[in-house]
Amino acid sequence: MEFESTRRRFMELAGASATVSLAGCNALQGGDSDGTNTGTGSQSQSADGEPATVTVVVEPDQTQLRERQQEIQSELQAGNLTQSEAQAEYRTAQETLAEDAITSFEERATSELGLTVDDSVSQAGALLVTGPPAGLIDTLSIESVTGILSQATFEQIRSQVRTETPGATE
Repeated sequence: MEFESTRRRFMELAGASATVSLAGCNALQGGDSDGTNTGTGSQSQSADGEPATVTVVVEPDQTQLRERQQEIQSELQAGNLTQSEAQAEYRTAQETLAEDAITSFEERATSELGLTVDDSVSQAGALLVTGPPAGLIDTLSIESVTGILSQATFEQIRSQVRTETPGATE
């Protein structure tokens, strides 16, 4: 059995991921026409390792998500849930696991890497993180982290999530 909301959610996440990827690639092209970096913008850093602010993208544990989906499917097939109840439970599982990934990242980033989480967009798994460059690079060793993008990407993600989520307010 496939959930309709799963396909829709996949398309939402794929769209957000595509935007994040493109925005990240564009951020890397922040130089002059001759290919040299201009050294402008909030992501510019001196060689002495001053704190930087970037967007870190995390994803929920996919194994746990698949296990939960199988449990919900079993309940649905057994007649204990309706289709709409199963979809609601799956959405809740996705949201819960995404929040768990963000919480786990925040705890590890602050305690082990000396980073500060300034803001987050849980629907996209995006966090605005500030800290020393070495700590930011070390976030890539955290299993749930799927990428580090420019600071400007965070606002693009926030805007896209607001657009895709009817009635979303902050």
